[in-house]
Amino acid sequence: MILCLMRVIRFGRHMHPDTASRWLFPADSEAGHLVEQKEDRATLSKWGNDLRQTFRTMAEPAGVSEFDARLLMNHAIPGVNAGYLTRHKLLEDHLRHQQQALSKTIFAAMGKAASENEILRDWLGRGATRRRIINAKISRDG
Repeated sequence: MILCLMRVIRFGRHMHPDTASRWLFPADSEAGHLVEQKEDRATLSKWGNDLRQTFRTMAEPAGVSEFDARLLMNHAIPGVNAGYLTRHKLLEDHLRHQQQALSKTIFAAMGKAASENEILRDWLGRGATRRRIINAKISRDG
């Protein structure tokens, strides 16, 4: 998760340098940060909530159970049994494995794009965060 946040910060600094120091999700908006947008579907075919739908859809082929998918998406668990869960114990190991299975499925669906597309490789590839940190230090220190 920390590496994902580092990518968000790095991407924000690149795309919106003026507001990236104030916001985790800077944007070209009046507020200077990400706000709910309702673009015309002809302009932007997916909205933010569509990403949650994709996440849930990809959980099926990844073999993530309905229950675990609900927990990963921070959805309420129906029924009286939800009160008996010790979420901390689930988070320690089990849900991490479920998320890893889901991540592998998503990256597999990307096919060769993650390794052949230079922009995706630079953003998502192995060592991308470390390279960005080193390059930022070199640029800053001159």
